[in-house]
Amino acid sequence: MDKTVEMEMKLTIARKDLKKLLASELIMAKTIKGSLAKQELLTTYYDTESYKLTEAGMAYRIRRNGKKYEATIKTEQSSGGGLSARREFNIPLKKDAPLLSGFAELGLEADLEELLAGEELQKLFTVEVKREVRLLQVTPATVLEMAIDQGKISAGKQKEKIDEVELELKEGTKADLLDFTAQVAAKIPVFIEPRSKFARGLHLLGNGEEHELPKGRLKIDRGGMVQDELGKLLEYYGDRILKLQNRLLLDKTMLVQADKLLLPQFRHLQALLALIKPLLAEGEYDKMRKLLAEPAGTLNVLFRYKRLLQQWQLLQGTAGSSFLQRPQLAEKLTEEIENILVEVDKQLQQGVYSHCIFKLLAWTEQSLWQNSYYVEVEQLAGCRIEDWYNMLKELDIKGDKIDEAQAQSILRICEVIYYARRSLKIDRLSKTVWKDVKELYQRIQILVYDVYSSKCLLNCVKGNNSRALYRDGGLLLGWRLQALQSANAKALKAYSKLLEDLKK
Repeated sequence: MDKTVEMEMKLTIARKDLKKLLASELIMAKTIKGSLAKQELLTTYYDTESYKLTEAGMAYRIRRNGKKYEATIKTEQSSGGGLSARREFNIPLKKDAPLLSGFAELGLEADLEELLAGEELQKLFTVEVKREVRLLQVTPATVLEMAIDQGKISAGKQKEKIDEVELELKEGTKADLLDFTAQVAAKIPVFIEPRSKFARGLHLLGNGEEHELPKGRLKIDRGGMVQDELGKLLEYYGDRILKLQNRLLLDKTMLVQADKLLLPQFRHLQALLALIKPLLAEGEYDKMRKLLAEPAGTLNVLFRYKRLLQQWQLLQGTAGSSFLQRPQLAEKLTEEIENILVEVDKQLQQGVYSHCIFKLLAWTEQSLWQNSYYVEVEQLAGCRIEDWYNMLKELDIKGDKIDEAQAQSILRICEVIYYARRSLKIDRLSKTVWKDVKELYQRIQILVYDVYSSKCLLNCVKGNNSRALYRDGGLLLGWRLQALQSANAKALKAYSKLLEDLKK
């Protein structure tokens, strides 16, 4: 492990839950005897008036701990899944004043004098925290430092509260750090804090941006080894879920969009797992698929009810003004949607997404995918496209109808191809075939969700005493069945065209 690299997990935990965690066997049994300490830290961050260090991807700070002073330079970080890794260079100081010499000897490659070009360092903001720290022996090989910080960031008249927990890797492996974080998340709700104290301070000064999701998609090396490159993608989509979780918790008005925001991220993860399935040991794929099932399943039910409500509203618009006097089914569907949103919010509050993603990322680091370091991403993708093509052929659809079971199978295969292609930009799919996949995916969704899948609708009317509700449910069910022939014909046409073009 490179001693200049700081690798840490930054978390937020409610005080009542943190108290419960600290009293648990998970912490008590792993705390190294005599390691518990309390500190009062005052940290001042510096840069030039034109932010030369920040522009170069560096942060300069002086920290006072008791009567001791230490200058630190941190380089630009890489982060994902709540985990950050930065190079850190520390030198002791005799007094509270910035010093530029001594960092090169520690391995800092930048020439600070040349970089600053004569500009002086000046104070940006301060961070005051009371820190409780302990060392945890989480495995025989891995030691983590658990730091609980409470305090504030002060930038002029602007202030922001600090209340966070850091798990820093002192010795051992990233896999153990992730696995321990997953164990913590299984006991209490935990959430990531994706911003460093430096980034938060810059934002208070008006020189930083609020943390947003990364634009575009992660670019990977399709000629690279499978476990390296696909591991990056699993971390990337896991990180997006954790950040979206934070956003939804902060802004409850966005909760109604939970399926729209989160389902695509879970589908990307599910597609990547399906892609690597042949490389996994027996039972591994099913274990990870099951892990994703709870949060993804709830979001999928929300998606289905919202789609059903949209269909009913479309039928109302088609039928004319008489339907406006019959709100029972719309009200019932809206009620069901609200109930599901309560469940989604409950999962968010309980940290279900955090536990799921940390466990997935820990597994990604710990598991050994068979022959993964001998197989390139593009090679695997080509083989899997062939597998999925054969699965489509084996459905053996005859006549002019795709039955419900076949439609469900096509949907699963198309979904995997669609999201795997969006993640990897698989070269084995020509523009024509990719267009065919998207067309079939759209048509088969209509067939599955808007024609065949009536479980949500039946659940709405089942056990209800309202004749009007049964009447409207029957009307919507009849309208869906009336659309069967047309939807089936379009899906069958798209299916046949994709198979034909895949042969080429």
